[in-house]
Amino acid sequence: MIKKFIYLCFFLSITYNSNSQIFEDVLRYSSFYNEGTARFNSLGGAFGALGGDLSAISINPASSTIFNNSEFGVTLNYKNLKVSNRLNNYETSAKNDFYSYGGVGIVLVYENRKSKFSVAYNNHILRDFDSSFKLSGNNNNGIDNYFLYYADGIPSKDLLIYEDETSQSVYTYLGDNFGFADQQAFLGYQSFIINDSANENNNYISNALYDNLDQNLDIFRTGNHYKHSINLGFSFNNHLFTGININIHETLFEETKVFEEFGYSNSSNIQKIFFKEDLLAYGTGFSLQLGSIIKIRQLRVGLSYSTPTILNIDEENSQIIETDIIEKDGLTTYRIDPNTINVYDEYELKLPSKSLFSLAYIFGSRGLISLDYEITKFNNTKFYDNDGNDIYLNSLNYSIKKNMAGMSESIRFGGEYRLKNLNFRIGYFSYKGPDLDLKNKISGLSTGIGINYGYLDVDIGITKYNDFIKNRLYTRGLTNKYDIDKDLYSVYASFSFKL
Repeated sequence: MIKKFIYLCFFLSITYNSNSQIFEDVLRYSSFYNEGTARFNSLGGAFGALGGDLSAISINPASSTIFNNSEFGVTLNYKNLKVSNRLNNYETSAKNDFYSYGGVGIVLVYENRKSKFSVAYNNHILRDFDSSFKLSGNNNNGIDNYFLYYADGIPSKDLLIYEDETSQSVYTYLGDNFGFADQQAFLGYQSFIINDSANENNNYISNALYDNLDQNLDIFRTGNHYKHSINLGFSFNNHLFTGININIHETLFEETKVFEEFGYSNSSNIQKIFFKEDLLAYGTGFSLQLGSIIKIRQLRVGLSYSTPTILNIDEENSQIIETDIIEKDGLTTYRIDPNTINVYDEYELKLPSKSLFSLAYIFGSRGLISLDYEITKFNNTKFYDNDGNDIYLNSLNYSIKKNMAGMSESIRFGGEYRLKNLNFRIGYFSYKGPDLDLKNKISGLSTGIGINYGYLDVDIGITKYNDFIKNRLYTRGLTNKYDIDKDLYSVYASFSFKL
């Protein structure tokens, strides 16, 4: 322990900071797909110039003043998700079913001659994290490289367990005083995946021998990113509509990640590795939106701007590793379970602003068509880095500028045909994701029907979309990319009551 104290004093002298932030946090919280009411989804989300829908308030604050009556609405949904994964030409698939509520909102409208004033609230889902899948494949890159990456430069004496210590006490000590990297080095060292190279540079070598490995990765995710919009709207002379949103963001993300690796050479000391991680991330944030809709006879033009979103995020994680090692007496299993929850300092993430331009044309009482075009500069995302004085976060922000899209475009199109009290709808949407290297994208079709009972509107919508994502097995060392190809069928039911 005395040696560890000396090492701690040395590190404190060079101002070492522990960080939980990683590049994947940016991808997780960069929400670029909109969900809402059944009518909103049926028209592909193309409501920037239409308004008159509770979910439309979340993309253009002027939408609330399009309502002719005060209204309350709630949405329920069912999702059927098929996930296909591919790692090095090996494909696996999984299916999931989810039931949830899709949002709730209320708008109160006050008219005075030629002017109109509205107050509204809407709960809007920006991102649904629910997903579970299993990935299997062969790889010539092993998880030993993950531990080698983090262990490089760390003295092996700090990874030992002395007589008066336990795996829990050392793991906790390293996390509290040196951070995540030292904890990963400790897990790899104590499970005999890596070993000290016995040179003065504190380098490590792998104890694993292999040509081609079998790897399994199980992912279980749940959670949502909600946006609560408090809205004020105003219109004059039924031609110009304006509004403002005060948005409160709420995020919850839970993930269990189980990695297994086997298929080593017969001469390898290591024969199997099991590595499990649990992550809990929760946060709150704030943003503003300004919007307007201009009516020019039957044509409507919509403009909306969303300020950057400031998220404050807390994270917790825990880890377990287990290895099968060949020894003189046979196969021995080593299990390192620190039984510790790592609680990280809160960090701040700034998500980029969004600009929306919309057009809609109303064919009297017969129907309408609508188009939304949205721009997001994802490379403006930034971790708070103490004005550039934090070396780690400064490098992370540089990676964001380099690897994230400077001009990401989203297009939404929808049409509606009215026949008495029935409304028939169709839509299309295409979203380009934030990561230039991973080529994330979402595109799909939607359709739906609505029935107007006067005091009650019942809307049913069906959406089918494909979400293609490239991801990495781990952010460091074992960075092989794999494909996540999601086919999602969603059924939405919305009920809107006139007040």
